[in-house]
Amino acid sequence: HDAQASRLVGLTDGSPAWKKHFAGADMVIEAVFEEMSVKHKVVREMEAIVGPHCIIASNTSTLPIGEIASVAQRPENIVGMHYFSPVPKMPLLEVITHDKTAPAVAAAAVEVGIQQGETA
Repeated sequence: HDAQASRLVGLTDGSPAWKKHFAGADMVIEAVFEEMSVKHKVVREMEAIVGPHCIIASNTSTLPIGEIASVAQRPENIVGMHYFSPVPKMPLLEVITHDKTAPAVAAAAVEVGIQQGETA
C-alpha cells in the first residue's frame, strides 16, 4: 500500500500543476457538488486533459450516472463510485454503471475500492 499511496496526488483546480498531474492519471474520482451542470463541467474538463484510457468516476449518491456520462466523449470510461458515510465507520463502496460503462471500467472501480479497504 505504501507504493500505491506514494503515487497518489491530491489536487484542486486552484493548483497550477493540476493539469500536468491529471494528464497522466489512470483514474480520476471527482467529488464535486451534487448538481448535474457541475458534474458535466468536470467530465468535459477531465476528458480534455486525461488520456483516452483514463477512468472518470463520480462520487455521486443521487444523480444518474448515465446522465452524468451523457456529455462524455468516452462514456464507456464513466462509472459511479459512491462512498457511504461516515467513511471510517462504514467502509462500503457502491459501484454504479450505466448502459455504456465498459466491463473493465467497472472491474477497475471495484479493484480500487478493495485496495482502499472498502467493501464493494
